[in-house]
Amino acid sequence: MNLKTFKRNLATATAGGALALALIAGASSQALAEAGEVRFAQQFGLLYLPMHVVVDKKMVQACAKDAGLGDVKVTMHRFSGGAAVNQALLSRNVDFAAGGIGPLLKLWDKTKGRLNVRAMTTLSAMPLKLNTNDPSIKKLEDYVGKEDHKIATPSVKVSIQAVVLQMAAAKKWGPDKAFKLDPMTVSMKHPSAAAALLAGGQAVKSHFATLPTSFQELKSDKIHNVLTSYDVLGGEHSTVAMYNTQKWKDDNPKLYKCVYTSYRKAIDWINANKKDAAALFHRFTKSKLPLGDVEAMVGDVNEMRYSVQPKRTMEFAKFMHSIGAIKNMPSSWKDYYWENNHDQDGS
Repeated sequence: MNLKTFKRNLATATAGGALALALIAGASSQALAEAGEVRFAQQFGLLYLPMHVVVDKKMVQACAKDAGLGDVKVTMHRFSGGAAVNQALLSRNVDFAAGGIGPLLKLWDKTKGRLNVRAMTTLSAMPLKLNTNDPSIKKLEDYVGKEDHKIATPSVKVSIQAVVLQMAAAKKWGPDKAFKLDPMTVSMKHPSAAAALLAGGQAVKSHFATLPTSFQELKSDKIHNVLTSYDVLGGEHSTVAMYNTQKWKDDNPKLYKCVYTSYRKAIDWINANKKDAAALFHRFTKSKLPLGDVEAMVGDVNEMRYSVQPKRTMEFAKFMHSIGAIKNMPSSWKDYYWENNHDQDGS
């Protein structure tokens, strides 16, 4: 081989090697790239105010840019009921699902050892209120034997309201009667259920309501409260959490951190600026309620508490396991919350 040929072959090999290295580097870069969008699923009500704050103030986007992730898109999708939220997460139509503790436990149990869904954070605590326009119903046992009377919940059997109703029945009539009132329940969006109660003359005469619909209902002299979830569980409990799959968390470590730190900041901001937070909810949701009513709800910790601390969530787990709603019994709340929550004094 002459010198000229040797140089030509060397140049070709060098170029080929450089191309291969470039391709490997590009593949590695692509493999390490994190998602360019975060999709949140939410439901209706004041329970989800932390999400509104995160989205409105573009907290995730700001954190992502600081973390070197570039421009990240954040979208929010509304669903009615825990079953729909869970399905959206399982079908990968959303990245984070916001739902009740009951739906969280259902999905944790269903995906354990596979997709591994756990809670990214708790959002809020609020007494769920079983309200009715039927004057003959004063206590739980008054529902027995009632005909043409339906109880609205966001999702029958799955929603946290449905689970609380089963807990109340088990407490009243014994564990084997947990499903005693289930035949009376129907799935209905909170605004539609509230409209049915306020209008009267409908099959739906009771509603296991959340704020702001429970507040709106009880302002009417036609509607009264039968019981609250705090009555059933013996005190304040976490109501809503946000949860996600292990794959999304593992594939997007920096973005995941941005999401959970954004929610902590949002909850801190709400608690330090309750009037401003009420105004943000009013504007963000285009609420038709008087702003003063929203301020009253957000400002009263007995009605609405925003906190990342899991509280009495294991009471739901114990009950759901006892009735076969979940197969796996968690050893503690940390089993269904990601490790970024483990600094909390949870229960």
